[in-house]
Parts: sequence; structure tokens; C-alpha cells
Amino acid sequence: MRFDLLSLKLFVAVCEHRSISRAAEAENIAASALSKRISHLEEMLKTPLFVRSNKGLELTPAAHPLLHHSR
Repeated sequence: MRFDLLSLKLFVAVCEHRSISRAAEAENIAASALSKRISHLEEMLKTPLFVRSNKGLELTPAAHPLLHHSR
């Protein structure tokens, strides 16, 4: 399995900001494009990486090791 380095960088940004829109703004990318990259990562891993709520995003247990290795 090969990961796109830009997608991993954006994944780290989303984890740090706990928001796709704030991460997109910080990384100067459209929120829809960032969301699509996160969805692609989730499809590749066959597991959700975030629990989405009105308070922002929370990492799932599967996201923690990916975040560690992405950094």
C-alpha cells in the first residue's frame, strides 16, 4: 500500500486543527479537495479516520497510529 505524501501532510493538518475547513485554510487548499483526499485515505485503509460532529472532528482509534507514522 502506497500513500500519497501530500495526503498524509493534509491528514496531519486535519488532526491538528480538528477541522477540515481550518486545515484547508492553513494548507491553502479547497476544503472539498482536502475532504476528498481524507475520504480516499479512509477508502484505502477501509476504516474511518474521524468521527464527525458539529463540534469538529475526533480521531478514531485507527487514526492514531497513522498520525504517529505520518509525522
